[in-house]
Amino acid sequence: MNPSKRVKAAIANKVVSWLEKWRTRYFLLQIPQVGEDVRIFNGLFVENPHNVILGNHVRINVNCMMQAHARIEIGDYTMIGASCLIVTANHDTSKRGLEAFDTQKHLPVKIGRHCWLGAGVTVLPGVTIGDEVVVGAGSTVTSDLPPGGIYAGSPARFIKTRPGIGIDSCHETL
Repeated sequence: MNPSKRVKAAIANKVVSWLEKWRTRYFLLQIPQVGEDVRIFNGLFVENPHNVILGNHVRINVNCMMQAHARIEIGDYTMIGASCLIVTANHDTSKRGLEAFDTQKHLPVKIGRHCWLGAGVTVLPGVTIGDEVVVGAGSTVTSDLPPGGIYAGSPARFIKTRPGIGIDSCHETL
């Protein structure tokens, strides 16, 4: 690559990075309840940010999307991995064409305290994820996950109990 193309590419990368940072800040400013020490990395997209609640010390990694047609609540000390998708709307599968598009069902999503969603996790409408749950990368959460477990797969299934972490004992680790 010749020097002028390298300079142009470097400038374009800086502009894109700057725009991503400001888009993320914009969404964060639109969320009505944001706890202390929340860190959100570039690339966040939030549809209807007024329906999102973020607890204290929440971490949201790069390129995540929240489709918040209903409330999305994320508990204290929860980590959301890169490229996660949290969805609160679904279409009526008994309908066809535009009628299916126009008939959405909106169900809230709640993610508990001290949870960790690995990269690329999808959480579907109406799901509650209990406290201290770990969801493995690439999993799809289609139903409620009881507290204290490690889950993985599509749909996410119980793998084992999360070892050695109590809600009161791990809050200083983040």
